[in-house]
Amino acid sequence: MADWKCSSRALTRQADRKWVRAYFRFGFTLIELLVVIAILAILAAMLFPLMTSARAAGQRAQCASQLKELAAAALLYADDNNSRFVPAASDIDGLGGGLLRWHGARSSPAGQFDPRGGPLWKYLARAGGLKECPLAAMLRSRPEDPSAFESGCGGYGYNRDYVGGTYYRNPFPESARLASSSSDIRRPSRTVMFTDTAMPLRSPEPHLIEYSFCEPPHTVWAGKEQTSHNSPSIHFRHGGTANVAWCDGHVSAERMSFTTPTNAYRADNRQFDVGWFGPDDNSLFDVE
Repeated sequence: MADWKCSSRALTRQADRKWVRAYFRFGFTLIELLVVIAILAILAAMLFPLMTSARAAGQRAQCASQLKELAAAALLYADDNNSRFVPAASDIDGLGGGLLRWHGARSSPAGQFDPRGGPLWKYLARAGGLKECPLAAMLRSRPEDPSAFESGCGGYGYNRDYVGGTYYRNPFPESARLASSSSDIRRPSRTVMFTDTAMPLRSPEPHLIEYSFCEPPHTVWAGKEQTSHNSPSIHFRHGGTANVAWCDGHVSAERMSFTTPTNAYRADNRQFDVGWFGPDDNSLFDVE
């Protein structure tokens, strides 16, 4: 019996040694494991920029599609209203800036704009309503901000001075009440209708708010383009580009060509990528 037990222990030790040899033959050593981890880290570092770029391209494409829907809604509105475009802010001269915008209506000057009460709703509803740019969440970082006076526009702004109004032709407030007609627009494919927009504020700390008008480079008053600059509101948030919907309905991506150092709120325009594309004049906004 003792001999059998000794023989059994010997066989067990021999099996253990074979298992250990097999483990070191087919398993990973610590160095091999570290090499594999290093290779995976290098591959991840190589793939991350590609994934980020693909995501940004997808967001830019989604935004462009939504702007195209917005331009189509405005064109349908004009078709149903004797070729006249939707007013950008027909009662902006009212208390607190009025209650009606192209993108919605509100019950009081302190309230939020509801897109369902806006003049474009019945046209936008066919495509799922007024949609928000996928990068516009940054504009809602301070929803309680009392300065967010144009909230609810989805991060898009309308050419108020020349398309959604007739500031280039009529005195205020008639210029706000009466929009241009499609026959007024001499070059629809080169006249801005909507763009990505935002407005930088300086206090209580620098931040962005929604802004529903795409301001041309120069102010327009008394029927004339002035020499002074507007506060820029075109937001180049898609990798240095802004999506632009033109009056013929097509959409393009444009790069900033210039800006001003600060705006009316003393905020740094370049810090927040707001400015203008094209020449330093109103030619891409002017209908004539």
